Amino acid sequence: MRLALAAVVMAPLLLAAAFSLEAWRGAWRGVETDVARMSDAAEQYARRMLEGQILRIHRANDLLAGLSDEEIRAREAEFHEALRDVAGERESRSGENFYLFIYNRDGYALASSNVLPVAANRPMQDREFNQALRGPDAPPFHVSPVYHGRDTQRLFATVTARRARTGNGLPPDTYDGVVNASLYLDHVNPALAALATGPGDVITLVREDGALLARSSGFGDRAPEDLWLRPDSWMLAAMRRAGEQKLASGASNVDGVERATAFRRIGGGWPVYVIASRAHSAILAGWAREVAAPVAIALCCFLLLLLLARGIVQRQRALEAANLGLERRVAERTRALAESERLTRLAQGAAQAAPWSWEPETGVVHWSPEMFALLGLDPAEVAAGFDVFMDCVHPEDKLRLREALELALREGSMSAEFRVFRRRPGGGREERWLLCKGHFYPAGHGEPATLFGIDLDVTESRRSIERLEAAATAMQGFVYEWDLPGASVTRIAGAATLLGEDIPATPEAWTERVHPEDRERVEAELDGCMADPLRDRYSMEYRVRRADGGWAWAWDRGRVYRDPGTGEATRALGGAVDITGRRLAEERQTLLMREVDHRGKNALAVVKAALRLTPINDAASFRKAIEGRVDALAQAQSLLAETNWSGTSLRMVLEGTLAPFLGDTAPRAELEGPPVTLTATVTQPLGMALHELATNATKYGALSSPSGLLRVSWWLEAEELRLRWEERGGPRLPEAPARKGFGSRVVDMTIRGQLGGRMEWNWGEEGLVVGMAVPGRRSVLASGLPADGPQDGPRDLALG
Repeated sequence: MRLALAAVVMAPLLLAAAFSLEAWRGAWRGVETDVARMSDAAEQYARRMLEGQILRIHRANDLLAGLSDEEIRAREAEFHEALRDVAGERESRSGENFYLFIYNRDGYALASSNVLPVAANRPMQDREFNQALRGPDAPPFHVSPVYHGRDTQRLFATVTARRARTGNGLPPDTYDGVVNASLYLDHVNPALAALATGPGDVITLVREDGALLARSSGFGDRAPEDLWLRPDSWMLAAMRRAGEQKLASGASNVDGVERATAFRRIGGGWPVYVIASRAHSAILAGWAREVAAPVAIALCCFLLLLLLARGIVQRQRALEAANLGLERRVAERTRALAESERLTRLAQGAAQAAPWSWEPETGVVHWSPEMFALLGLDPAEVAAGFDVFMDCVHPEDKLRLREALELALREGSMSAEFRVFRRRPGGGREERWLLCKGHFYPAGHGEPATLFGIDLDVTESRRSIERLEAAATAMQGFVYEWDLPGASVTRIAGAATLLGEDIPATPEAWTERVHPEDRERVEAELDGCMADPLRDRYSMEYRVRRADGGWAWAWDRGRVYRDPGTGEATRALGGAVDITGRRLAEERQTLLMREVDHRGKNALAVVKAALRLTPINDAASFRKAIEGRVDALAQAQSLLAETNWSGTSLRMVLEGTLAPFLGDTAPRAELEGPPVTLTATVTQPLGMALHELATNATKYGALSSPSGLLRVSWWLEAEELRLRWEERGGPRLPEAPARKGFGSRVVDMTIRGQLGGRMEWNWGEEGLVVGMAVPGRRSVLASGLPADGPQDGPRDLALG
């Protein structure tokens, strides 16, 4: 007996020790899982952030393509605003999180998106990002260590890539400066902190050579030049073995704290690692919290068992008295059960609840009086039975009800809603909805297996839901109820259509589906309404992610209900309507108005220039010259309108321009060249230049003679669109004219000045030959030939 009592008394302590050991192992397994998840989440965030900076750099290169350093510096204010739009971070004018800087090949800043003007006379050659990409084998991008901003006084790292397609006249692969996108630590560090699972967790971004880039808990007062891992650091060795081990442990090189750490390299070729770690002290504290209660309980049980072992004899003496007391309590409980049964029967009648039972093996069915009343049957005329009940069930719901009953027989319980036909007292039947809940009790102790259940009439509730669903469907939205203390959201009537079947049931999950640009505004509106006891309604428009990944505009209105005693918000009831169509229509209308205004101003500016440049020798010649130039503009305008200003064919421009100058006889003009689509900005100026050449040919050249012939050819060469205008069979030209006429000056001004191209004139004895070349990147949208055309080598503009 003593050994048995000792074993019983010591059992709680042994169980507590075993539990504590297993809890310690489980804590480390949990740490391994948590830091791995943190490293995965931080890797995804850092990769999106770095790739976002690369996209900004590409957009900046596209913005400055073809411009020289002098042009960029001269238009610094204009590019400052454009680069701010590219940076895309507009939370506040004074606290932008990303900056873009454009540096020339000597390390001087040309333009930036910073709130301060660039220091054009301050070289940045000492920065690593201005040195790492100079070599011929430079990588496509570079991530710098942390710097201290000279102007902003903020810590930052950079993502840098070479400038592309500059206009400085250097070969394509020559280093010609960089585009620098900054990552400010006062933005990146809080974002990493948000990914940490626990308060003692730390997430760090480290370059593969040991440069510390960002840290969720910050770097304290350490200077940027001290933000490096030591060459002999165990963390550097663990980073290189990141693919071979799941968890490493050691003292942090930043603050000396012992931590369990996971390493993850950022995908996409980035030379950056994510280090997620948890302090040993936090692990120990979590383990202590987990085992504290069981150990305390075990100690209590140990002491209690000691007392129980000591009092066994005394309890034996009190057993007889306890049995007498138990019998008295059983009698009292029996009376209480009888009273409870009576109250249950009264409640069933008040709620129109109908109990029933069914013995599947014998087929015996028992109905309560409420069951007969629920079906409109008279127990004196109809006996309770399974077939009698199934005859009352709606034909479309019989299969679903049978499946629910079979499920109850297999798994022990059922819950189903279905329709029945209830007999009316005066004759006829009416359709009603029933909610049936049941529980199956297997056979035992001489009792047969029985399915007990209860039926409730839920017709009015179903009809209310149907009316609500119809209204929500008609307004293309859904209705929701938000339980504020329980932090749960229930959505009905149309939510699946807009958001998909997998609808989040928590406010936090819903907030994540709101567009990032609208999220802060939505949270401020809701928080303000919840906190202000004088407000009980809210209304807002925001974007929400659809089930297919796209964005929909929602108009959300709701009402807040409060506790009458405390005034605290307890529930919100509201509805959201899909207004995407309306918002898109408004945006299209605004865009159309801007486009019409822009095109009208351009056309008026061109007409004004034609009037100003045309000499007034006499009224008739002035009118004829103006009419010809306006007709040329109208012809180009019509061609662009046919393609919605997306560009037009060069051949169509030539045919439309030359048509008024050609007679009805045999063709006097030959056009030869590949299919080329001109941009909208080039079509009108080029059409004007071709009109002036055709006018001169009609007055003095090939088109002034019946035997004259005009041949126009074009091709693509050295990233230029080149045209050759050749006249034959016209009046002989003994020598080149002493000075250029007005038409020739207009052509020169259009090709050289307006389009940035080149011109060559050759007055030969056979006729005039003109060569023109304009930059292909600003003039050609599409071509039927490769970039260098079909030529064997370079060709002279005029002579070919």
